[in-house]
Amino acid sequence: MISPLIGPGDGHSWPAEIDVRHLRLLDAIASAGSLAKAATALGLSQPALSAQLHRVERALERTVFERDRHGIHPTALGEVLLKHAKRVLAAADDLELAIRRFHRAPPEGLLRIGAFPTVFAEMLSGVVAAAAPGRPVELLTMTGRTALFAALFDSTVELALYVDHPGQEIVPPDGVHLLPVGTEPVFVIVSPDHSVAGRGEVSLAELAGSAWLTAAGADDGFRDHLTDQCTRAGLGEITVREVEPTALWQAVRNDPRAVAPVQSLDSGTTMPGPVVALRGVPLRTRHLLLWREGSPIDVTTVRSGLLHAIAEPAAIRHRLPEWAAANPGWLGT
Repeated sequence: MISPLIGPGDGHSWPAEIDVRHLRLLDAIASAGSLAKAATALGLSQPALSAQLHRVERALERTVFERDRHGIHPTALGEVLLKHAKRVLAAADDLELAIRRFHRAPPEGLLRIGAFPTVFAEMLSGVVAAAAPGRPVELLTMTGRTALFAALFDSTVELALYVDHPGQEIVPPDGVHLLPVGTEPVFVIVSPDHSVAGRGEVSLAELAGSAWLTAAGADDGFRDHLTDQCTRAGLGEITVREVEPTALWQAVRNDPRAVAPVQSLDSGTTMPGPVVALRGVPLRTRHLLLWREGSPIDVTTVRSGLLHAIAEPAAIRHRLPEWAAANPGWLGT
């Protein structure tokens, strides 16, 4: 339970008790854009959802959403709550999964590994299996750092492939080791009607005034990395709107100012607009392996196997092959 919240400038605590259940409700409303759609998604009647929202707003002594003829929109307080709600909910979901896995003892000989969903992760199971012949391997998806460390400590996973970003580097706790695999440039996909569409490379500063979009649900620190780099580029404080992954590409197509970060390697999805490189590569993702003391997996062998396995996809699945040819040395090669 998250409590209390501090009122702006008044020096005292609001009598608010906001728990994960409330955050899920607020997140569902924001994602749906209307109470009716959110009620359907949550399996509630609209009056029941409205009553719950009113209870939360009464507890906060502030409104969280504003309503007009176009739908429902977060207030300034709502923006703050929703920004942090994504991270809390991702961590809560991952922790719940870790607890379930912990109570379910693995079969003898099974190696459980975790991974943040990337192109690298597609190859991890095979690489680990090759490094530990004769042992079955199970891959778990992990999106939150808190759950990642919990899973390593409680032996839910023996090894994890995760990511971090400049300025948001992971500092592993005692007993957990870290080995970088490689660094990947982050590009942007822009609306077909964006002013930079059709240009192969632009500076981050040239994206001033853009509407930044990212996929909701991840807790890998990228959003903070993005806002930090935009500030360094002179864009000031940007607003980043998180969109459900299934709706992200549609949102890019619909807004001529839309810009969404995208990894350099193609995951097989159809892009809704042109991909543009960022001059100087200010946005980056570092892929890394984490394991606890005493792990039975030879991590050095896994790292070598991953770099070998990624070599071919890096050559044929790069979103900007000409850029890759002119900028060698990425992805640990």
